[in-house]
Amino acid sequence: MKTRNYTIYFGMTFLILTLMACEKSDTIPTVDKVYELEKRELNVAYGSHPLQKMDIYFPEGYGSGTPVIFVIHGGGFIAGTKEDFTERAKLFMSKGFVTVNISHRLVDATGLDQTPPPRVHSPVKVTDEVSDIAAAVEKYKSLAPGYGSGTAKMYMAGHSAGGTLAMLYVQGDKNTGKQVSASGNLAGLANLSLTDEQYGYLQQHEHGPAVKELLYRMTGVEPTKETALYLMAISPNWVSSANTPGMPNITVMSNTNDADLRFEPYFSTIADAQKYDGQLRSQGVKSEFVVMDTDHGFGRHADDWEKAIAATVSFFKRVN
Repeated sequence: MKTRNYTIYFGMTFLILTLMACEKSDTIPTVDKVYELEKRELNVAYGSHPLQKMDIYFPEGYGSGTPVIFVIHGGGFIAGTKEDFTERAKLFMSKGFVTVNISHRLVDATGLDQTPPPRVHSPVKVTDEVSDIAAAVEKYKSLAPGYGSGTAKMYMAGHSAGGTLAMLYVQGDKNTGKQVSASGNLAGLANLSLTDEQYGYLQQHEHGPAVKELLYRMTGVEPTKETALYLMAISPNWVSSANTPGMPNITVMSNTNDADLRFEPYFSTIADAQKYDGQLRSQGVKSEFVVMDTDHGFGRHADDWEKAIAATVSFFKRVN
C-alpha cells in the first residue's frame, strides 16, 4: 500500500462529525530562544517489539528542571515510525524541551487497498498503541536520573493519529497521577465514535467495506450500534468525559483538514475539535483551539511546522 493510500484510509476511518461553521483563529505565538542539541540517545527500547523504541534529544544546558515532551508520529494508526517525525522532534527540542520521539506498534493494514478488503484480525489495536505510549513514558522516567534529566514537567503532543494518541494517553487512566500535564493535538481527531447516520453510511458508501474493516481492526469488534463503547474508548472526548475533569489540551488544526482527509461533506474534524475545546473549557480546564492556514501535513508554507510547534510549546509553558 502506498503512502497516499494510508492517508485515504485514515481519512475514511473517522465517520464521526457534523458540519458546522468554524472561523476561530488565534494568534500564533513565537518562542525567541533557540536551543542547540547537547546530546541524543537513539533507539532506546521500551519493549521487546522492534517498533517499541524511542529517541531522546537533550537541549543545551538541560537539567533535572528542564521540561520534557513526548512526541508521536502520524500515519492513521496503521503506518509511520519515529523517523518520520525526527525533524519535528528536533524543533521541539530547539524550544528548550527534552524531547522523546516515540515509535509504537501498528494496526495491521494488510489488504486494506483491496476491494473488498480481507477480514484480518489485527493483534494490535488502538488501545495497544496507547499502552505503548504509556510504557515509553515509564521507561523514560526510569532512565531520567541517569541522564541527568527530570520528570517534574512532562507534556505530550502528536501529529494526526499521533495527536489522537497523545490525547488518549494524557486524558485517560494510563496517565498515572496525571504525571503528563497536558496534551497537544496537531490536526488529529478528538472523536472517533459514529452517529446513527454514519452507521448507515458504512452500509451504503462505496468505501464502506474498507472503513468497516479498518474500524474492526482498530477495535477488535464489528462496528455496530451495539458495540459503540469500543469506538468511544478510543475517542479523546469520551475518554475525557470518563475522567472528568479532563487535562489541559491545545489543538492546532489545518483549515483544510477535512478536505485533505477526504471527510467532506460527511463530517468535520475542525468542528469536532472545536466542540472538544468547549467541552474542556466547560469543565474549567485550560484549553486552546487554533486554526492555521495550512494543510493537514502543515506544509502549505515553509514555516507552518515552526508556527504550530511554537503555539503548542507556548501553551505548555502557560499550563504550569
